[in-house]
Amino acid sequence: MSVHLETAGSAERLAALRSYEILDTPRETEFDELVELAAEICDAPISVVNLIDDHRQWFKAEVGLGIRETPLDVSICKHVLLQPGMTIISDLRDDPRMCANPLVTSESGLRFYAGCLLETPEGQGIGTLCILDRRPRRLSRLQQSALKTLAKQVMAQLELRRSLRQKTKLLEQKEMLLKEINHRTKNNLQLIVGLIQLQLRRTKNQEAQTALMDTSRRIMSIAAVHEKLYQSNEVGAVDAKAYLSQVIAGIQATASSDAQFDLRLESVVLPMDVAIPLALLVNELLTNAVKYAYEPAVQGRITISLKAETGRLVLTVTDEGRGMPANFDYRKSRSLGMKIIASLCRQIDGELSFFDNRPGARCVLGFSPTAEHR
Repeated sequence: MSVHLETAGSAERLAALRSYEILDTPRETEFDELVELAAEICDAPISVVNLIDDHRQWFKAEVGLGIRETPLDVSICKHVLLQPGMTIISDLRDDPRMCANPLVTSESGLRFYAGCLLETPEGQGIGTLCILDRRPRRLSRLQQSALKTLAKQVMAQLELRRSLRQKTKLLEQKEMLLKEINHRTKNNLQLIVGLIQLQLRRTKNQEAQTALMDTSRRIMSIAAVHEKLYQSNEVGAVDAKAYLSQVIAGIQATASSDAQFDLRLESVVLPMDVAIPLALLVNELLTNAVKYAYEPAVQGRITISLKAETGRLVLTVTDEGRGMPANFDYRKSRSLGMKIIASLCRQIDGELSFFDNRPGARCVLGFSPTAEHR
């Protein structure tokens, strides 16, 4: 069965061909080795991976030609795009479709053709793996079987590349969506903080003001994580040093005391489901230190360190202030802040301890850098 030119140039077939994004790509070893093997097995001087475009035939790989494309009107392969499997023409001069082809009519022209259709899973013929010779001949059954197998390998390579590109594009789209979500989440959280600040200015009750300020700081801590997630090249993960510095700067800016923060943070990349609880923990621990360690007019120091130790991370918050109450156990505390701290510790598989430094207090949190234990 012969194929008409309008069929070779049909929109569906060309769309299938171009979906592989293979045309005009550089030579690749994987395809070169397949045509070299086809030529050797079939004892042929010419072997090509031939793709039929709308106005040309283009060779992804070739042996014995030395060119990458020819005009479509001299293509032999265009005539077999509707013939599944293998097409063998022992003498091209005897085929009415080929006998007038300038590649055949010259004295030293092509005589033999054997081509296997490169067919997409949807049934569209996009080209062939073929061998050519300048003498009439035949192929043995073994040679025919080998050529069919090699053609399947060509299509397997094309399908693999298309699949990888599609997955890459989906991943890129997902990353863009996640960045946009983090950006919008950060903006929405900042809007909520703005509404809380409005309410704060209208509230005269000191207890209510303190509660609103604490809530505002917690939301700002989460917003800082989402800001870094939006800026990060690694979607879903942030540098703990960068975002904790931003969280701490926000706490210091709104602190009622004159405490000075000393940051000793290592650069550690954390996933979002660890980064957000950690940011909230830092907020609670520093807020407590600011509130209770020093008198409002005292310029005390609060040291915050984060470092990696044997598969876990250790966060330490130290002050030089009043110290810990006698027999203090944060797990038994009735304060909202300590209940939040206990809950957040469980989320990151954390082990939290408080120590009385005399003077001052030290809080040590050891936790998992991943979410796998929760």
